[in-house]
Amino acid sequence: MGVLRFFVILALSMMLVGCGTDNNAVDTNEDIDYSMISSSSNSLDQSSANQAKEKLKKYEDITKIHAVSHSKKLLVAFEIKHHKRFQLAELNKKVQKKLDKEFPDLKVEVSTDKKLVLELKTLEEKIENQDISAKKLKKEVNRLIKLKKDKT
Repeated sequence: MGVLRFFVILALSMMLVGCGTDNNAVDTNEDIDYSMISSSSNSLDQSSANQAKEKLKKYEDITKIHAVSHSKKLLVAFEIKHHKRFQLAELNKKVQKKLDKEFPDLKVEVSTDKKLVLELKTLEEKIENQDISAKKLKKEVNRLIKLKKDKT
């Protein structure tokens, strides 16, 4: 009887310890993957894309942000934490509304599509390395916007 009581108490204490909250775990936004785009060329000004990244890094659910702008278009793609996928449509709508409000003079396109995230990442790298012309950037932005609309 004493052995059974010992195992029951041991099992209950292990369960309580395992289910306890970890107060030492602090969720910070330092793990968000984004980088500001700097370009010396005036025709490839990415200040609005950088501002959009700054606005979105305040969302704790977002893990990666990539954005590119050209003339009157701003294309933003981001990834969210895996356990927040159920609120994806709601978060997408909230981000779209916020960016539309912040940039009323730009046509803002927001996406959470993984392919667009990867495409925007490579486009950002090309802009950073000055491997792309303004004409080609415009063509790529239009292609990505079309790709986004085809996916939806």
